Amino acid sequence: DVAGTSEAIVAALVDIGNDDAFIKVVASGVGGISESDANLALATESIILGFNVRSDSAAKKIVESEDIILSYHSIIYELIDEVKARLSGLLDPIVKEEIVGIAEVLEVFNSPKFGQVAGCVVEEGSIFKNKPARVLRDDVVIHQGELDSLRRFKDDVGEVKSGTECGVGIKNYKDIRTGDKIEVFDRKEEAQSI
Repeated sequence: DVAGTSEAIVAALVDIGNDDAFIKVVASGVGGISESDANLALATESIILGFNVRSDSAAKKIVESEDIILSYHSIIYELIDEVKARLSGLLDPIVKEEIVGIAEVLEVFNSPKFGQVAGCVVEEGSIFKNKPARVLRDDVVIHQGELDSLRRFKDDVGEVKSGTECGVGIKNYKDIRTGDKIEVFDRKEEAQSI
């Protein structure tokens, strides 16, 4: 709406971001949003932010026909928050892993029905059948995959808690040995924030 507001907004916008995502202000100005503003946004694949202004009818036609993002604001921090949210959405999520359970292999059995089964005791946390798993030998990961079966006595179970013995089958893996560890983990995606 006025030069002072425009300068303050541009200064705030260029401070947003990090090495992976940042703001590039293509143009800024005072007055209503014009047809040339809309064409510039289209050519540069930009969004248009209006502060206490509106677009004229020619600009509105281009914005609507070309699906240009246009938002109007009257509070600066709300404009900044919207830009931060849009920028965060462009970043790939951070994938974090959390180990939820570790079991030690005590014995290995060959079952005609289930193939190779590791007789284990859960040392930490819980072992879940539906989560990804790794086999470690001497603290080195030698296989990553998923559990084929998780049994407690003769019952199929979904979870076995710490201190409990269980039988574990690992899908497409036939080299399990006594002393190996089976680590079950969770993968969680977290949105990055700016």
